Amino acid sequence: MSNALAIASVTAILRDALHEGLINHRVDSLFSFQVTAQPPDRIAVAEDFNRLNLFLYRVTPNLGWTNAQLPSRSPSGERIDSQFLALDLHYVLSSMSTVDLHAEILLGYGMQVLHEKPVLGRDSIRTALGLGGILPDAFQQLAPSSLADQFEQIKITPYYTDLEEITKIWTAMNTPMRMSALYQVTTVLIDSRLSRRAALPVTQRSLFLRPLQGPSLTRILSKSDGPGSFEPLRPIIHGDILRLEGHALRGDVTIAAVGEFEVAPMEVEGGQITFTLPLALHPGVQGVGVRHRIAKNPPSTEEMPWETSNVLPFLLRPRISNVTASNVTFLNSLAAGTLTVSLTHNVGGRQRTEVLLNERNPPDDRPALAYTFTATPLAGDPLPSEANSRDFEFQNVKSGSYLVRIRVDGAESTLEMTGGTFSGPAVSIQ
Repeated sequence: MSNALAIASVTAILRDALHEGLINHRVDSLFSFQVTAQPPDRIAVAEDFNRLNLFLYRVTPNLGWTNAQLPSRSPSGERIDSQFLALDLHYVLSSMSTVDLHAEILLGYGMQVLHEKPVLGRDSIRTALGLGGILPDAFQQLAPSSLADQFEQIKITPYYTDLEEITKIWTAMNTPMRMSALYQVTTVLIDSRLSRRAALPVTQRSLFLRPLQGPSLTRILSKSDGPGSFEPLRPIIHGDILRLEGHALRGDVTIAAVGEFEVAPMEVEGGQITFTLPLALHPGVQGVGVRHRIAKNPPSTEEMPWETSNVLPFLLRPRISNVTASNVTFLNSLAAGTLTVSLTHNVGGRQRTEVLLNERNPPDDRPALAYTFTATPLAGDPLPSEANSRDFEFQNVKSGSYLVRIRVDGAESTLEMTGGTFSGPAVSIQ
């Protein structure tokens, strides 16, 4: 592939080809001339001035080669492949003279030279860019720009457009419009010189075929860890047993994926999987799916690939183990203090946690009182990422007995029932 000198090399080769072509056509016997590659606004007109100028006015990406080899990196971030810098070069060939018809003669011969040389041959590129070639001496050590060895040959194509676009080009160059022709040169492929990681050769090839089963889930059922039957609409609480129902759920190795945890099922049937929720799971909205790890045949020791089912969301509710009130003081018969709610599991340190109090057995002359308080931020250095109890500072609470619920990221704990009425968990604030 070419290096960063490729653009300058193409311009130098074209300028040299134009000069050689005009000499071969004996234009020098008619009048003296120059072939240059300068911006038109920097060319000063002098007496007996005859010049053919080639100016690179635009560089655009070649979309075909740009998308042919996308950059790629390994899982560790090492570069294993590089994308080509593929460029199309746009030139304006113009002629200038202080003598009538000399500009037309120069442009005509210049266009004929490029017409007769639509492709820059590899041998001509090597000759032009070799030692003692047309590039300046300071660039001779970089002269073999590998331009001759790139996949795509350099092609020269005339580019025809309307007067409006040509006028815009000359206006942008801030110089009066001259007799000119446009050309497009394709394609220069510049390769990255950054190191790339090369994998070791394959010592043994093996073919492993296994049809995918395509597991899918349809619904979630749950029950407590004690006796009872599975129910589809029952609130899901920490420590519950879940049953997933669906299609093609049995695989070589079947795993239940809950949140960020993987759980080995207690029971796997064709359309059902049963497992216990991990206690390390935090309350809130969670997702559950099924993963099939595909067991490869020996002697392969590679990590087994896997296929996954769809994911079903569910709301995991917290479970309260104990509630205590401490540091209770009264002002105008209203209490203030600290409510400590202990859980059978942990909650995340950044999860929004609230406690909900509902008065038990209110008098008949008023409605039951209800309060909501937000948890006190966790303390420590560093701050704990999770905890199995939270403190709530409360105030202006009327003394009495209250049912207690805790809400974690919108998931509320459930209440116990006795004889058709809510009975606990409860706390007495006296």
